[in-house]
Amino acid sequence: MPRLRNGFTIVELLIVIVVIGILAILSVVAYNGVQGRSRDSARKQKIKDIAKAIELYKIDNGQYPAILDGSSIETTCGSQTENWGHCDRNKLLADMIAPYMKLDPTSLSDATQGTYTYYYTSQAVDGYQTYGMMVYLEGSGGANDGGYYINAYEVGPKPTYCMGKYTGTSASWRNYTTVCNGGN
Repeated sequence: MPRLRNGFTIVELLIVIVVIGILAILSVVAYNGVQGRSRDSARKQKIKDIAKAIELYKIDNGQYPAILDGSSIETTCGSQTENWGHCDRNKLLADMIAPYMKLDPTSLSDATQGTYTYYYTSQAVDGYQTYGMMVYLEGSGGANDGGYYINAYEVGPKPTYCMGKYTGTSASWRNYTTVCNGGN
């Protein structure tokens, strides 16, 4: 008489455990990618909103906010270990665009963004008629935005001007030399 089996063998149980483990790993990896893209999307939207407020400022004042090299490292004067001597230029930008947008300058800081820093500049060499602003991304979502940096999302006339007029490192508007200072 044949004997009936009541259950699973050890091999069958191990196969099921391995398959479940692989599926769990794939789910975690996919979820982490979605989170990074979501954070990048929020950063892009924030910089687009700031750019709209900067454009409204120019309409009312005839020039872009006159801020040279405002980096997120310097937000909230004294709270960062290094502020490049530019103490609180993000607060200055927030104050200048306050009629058009409420912006907490600390929301642009290293303290809240990790390495995903925001950067703004407008130069006297062209009468503050151009500006550039960017935020570093977790992915490479800035590769086709018209600017120099593939790991950052860039807005403003200066990044587009520099990429259209120059090539190579001369097209870098953030750490620009006298090569890339036009854009009118």
